[in-house]
Amino acid sequence: MVAGYGHGGRLPARRARRDVLGMAGAIAVAALAPGRAAAQVYTATSISHAAQQARRDVGALARRADNLLRLTVADGQERNAVAVRRFRAEQVGLARELADVFNKRVSEDDWLLIVPTAELDLVLAMRPLVIRIAPTADEVEAAIKRPLPQIEPLLGDEASDVLLTIVLDSLGLTRRVALFEQLRNDPALGPALQAAAAAGKARRYGLAALELERVMRAMVLPATVAGIAENLGQDAPRTLYRSLIVRFVPFLGWNYFVSLLLATVYYNGDTSAPVLR
Repeated sequence: MVAGYGHGGRLPARRARRDVLGMAGAIAVAALAPGRAAAQVYTATSISHAAQQARRDVGALARRADNLLRLTVADGQERNAVAVRRFRAEQVGLARELADVFNKRVSEDDWLLIVPTAELDLVLAMRPLVIRIAPTADEVEAAIKRPLPQIEPLLGDEASDVLLTIVLDSLGLTRRVALFEQLRNDPALGPALQAAAAAGKARRYGLAALELERVMRAMVLPATVAGIAENLGQDAPRTLYRSLIVRFVPFLGWNYFVSLLLATVYYNGDTSAPVLR
């Protein structure tokens, strides 16, 4: 006779055994990796109120940085000088408000919660150097008071060479022959520089902005940073990262930094480096 599957049959017993085994397995996994399970769960009580508010505030300031880049791109066609003046003026309030958030309103322990996932690899690359991933108010003041660099192209420099010089200057790095040749011939960085320079000369500044972000992402690849350290010394990566930190790249992404680069391109194209036009 076939056994029934009603209240007195074997199926409930099998289900019970399966449920017990499943529960035991879950307990074993939790015992083996309690930290991972805890780290993946964030609630209103596990994230401080200050950190939640800081995330909102930084999000709003990131949108201001997005708008600054949009206006810098839009003015590139006919009003380069206006774009440069606007960037220099607008960055002051933006940077000071960001500095206020990170230095007065949220604990350093919560900063990592504000980092967007797109920039997490960049922040994690900084961690071994024990670098503070947000700038001090004094560092911000020094950055916004610094004039845009005026580049003097070397004999034979093309637009992409001047652009690379601008990038190095924005990162606080020195142009040296060996490093310069290594970077301009890098399979990731070289084509990005060429594309950004070509877009700028064609006055396609929206495309130029996208290519400048591509340039910067290539500049912070581990192999590129290692090459910079080899050529300029072991302190060079720290200088590079601090130049990004003072423009809040770990929290805003690249739009503020790309606005700086684009304004510098406009300024030099109108003064010492007409090869950029």
